[in-house]
Amino acid sequence: MTEWSVLTRMWKLMRSLQLEVAPAFEGMGLAHNDHWLLATVDQHPYPTEIVNATKFPAPTVSQMLKRLETLGLVKRSLDPNDLRRYRFDLTEQGRQTNELGRQLMEKAIGKRLSRLEAHEQQELIWLLDRMIAEPLPAKE
Repeated sequence: MTEWSVLTRMWKLMRSLQLEVAPAFEGMGLAHNDHWLLATVDQHPYPTEIVNATKFPAPTVSQMLKRLETLGLVKRSLDPNDLRRYRFDLTEQGRQTNELGRQLMEKAIGKRLSRLEAHEQQELIWLLDRMIAEPLPAKE
């Protein structure tokens, strides 16, 4: 199997998940990556952390956060420990939207995982963890 065929399959899986949940997310006023950003904000409240966790460009994260703030899903505040630093937190509506988004994504991936035996699901998780581990040193 070539690297390209692996990438193609991974992209097709993610794309099929996104297409399945898109109508529900659009009904909530969310763009296609907003649910990922909400989940990230819940774990990483600082803009730099959000950029590092999502691997989205900083200007993209900034625009997405502004939109989510306008929708009332996140709130911006000064860090009480460092008044030069902003943080973002989910509002109650943001928490509910995040949980609903998680449920929708879990249902969509669950349909696909149900095609695998339990041991195959565990092996898939193990293999994915190996693939996303710290990058290997560059070959010289």
